[in-house]
Amino acid sequence: MVFRYLNRPRGGSSSSAFYDFSLGSLPAGVTLTRASSGYRYNSSGVLVSETTNVARFDYAPVALTARGLLIEGAATNNAQRSEEIDNAYWTKTRATVTANGAVAPDGTTTMDQVVEDTSTNSHFVSITPAFNSGTAYAISFYAKAAGRNFVLLQLPSSGFVTTRDNYFNLGTGALGTAGAGCTNFIQNVGGGIYRCTVIATATATTAAGLTVFAAATADGTASYTGDGASGFYLWGVTVVADTFPFLTSYIQTTSAAATRAVDVALITNASAISDQCWIIRGRTPRSPSFGPGKVIFVIDDGTNANTRSVYYYNQRFYVQATVANVLNCNIDLGAYAVDTDFTISVRWADNNFAASLNGGPIVTDLIGTNPIGLTTARLGRSVSGDYWNSTIKTIETRRTATNAELPLLSA
Repeated sequence: MVFRYLNRPRGGSSSSAFYDFSLGSLPAGVTLTRASSGYRYNSSGVLVSETTNVARFDYAPVALTARGLLIEGAATNNAQRSEEIDNAYWTKTRATVTANGAVAPDGTTTMDQVVEDTSTNSHFVSITPAFNSGTAYAISFYAKAAGRNFVLLQLPSSGFVTTRDNYFNLGTGALGTAGAGCTNFIQNVGGGIYRCTVIATATATTAAGLTVFAAATADGTASYTGDGASGFYLWGVTVVADTFPFLTSYIQTTSAAATRAVDVALITNASAISDQCWIIRGRTPRSPSFGPGKVIFVIDDGTNANTRSVYYYNQRFYVQATVANVLNCNIDLGAYAVDTDFTISVRWADNNFAASLNGGPIVTDLIGTNPIGLTTARLGRSVSGDYWNSTIKTIETRRTATNAELPLLSA
């Protein structure tokens, strides 16, 4: 049992409960539901699918370290045939596709090779998803070098006014040139495979925007004389549309779009609601600097009117308490990088709120009171959404903590 009462707390104040999500099972006092399957990396670094209502305990795919409980909002992959690049759904331009040429992130030999022809031009495969002006899109794919160490994801001018060229280095795992207004990420998932992602907001509307996945010989060079044999492997293409996009876990598709349902996780132990000190460990989401706050942990009364919450907004951490929709505590813990481990400790005390990030000096708010009548402790989301879209490793609640103890607890 990984939920426990601690009789000898580290900092000297009495500890109530410790929820450890790095051990591969839900602690007692925690519930989770999800109305669909969902992918995660297992302890061997293999991408696996968990069935409906099964918690996803994620691991770093290369380091194989436990990252904890993965909590995400719902997402729909609008790209069909996500693993079947040889299918007629995909258009081939000055290139052919050889099916099942390499081992994919899920351990199956299903990565398809895009092979350039011998012409002097670009060499690519493409799809034509719809784009709506003002809607943001997160487009991701898994790729591996096969003679060409660079790959280009080009967003269409029909959806973005001008084409947006985004390059990724499959030899070094480095980001190349990014298109205007694009936020890009690259993640090493092992075996020479990288997950590449572009997040951008459409500035025009089209029912069929030509979206190109092309081989490249260098950063910025996707037009060249092919040798008829080189190219890259491609698998697991995801196109997610959202007002506030995020890098979702993989969603497999075949002949139609597919949706992964939302994760809903709650702590049901009453002490978590009454305790005045929280210690939270997790990893920040890979997301752009715009969009709503992403809630790590919140306790509320079933509404957003009365809350105590810790969240990540514009790549900064905040601690807030609201009473009858009035902000009573607002602590800014500062800027913090995406996709990075952290520990935050918080004290919820009337006119004496305080918090510390990674053992740093405390930041205080000495005016304001705590809400009363709180009933529900939510992991990775608020009552209205605002999903964390990343992992939570541990949550500890304590009766209280002193100013001197808070940096020790977050170190």
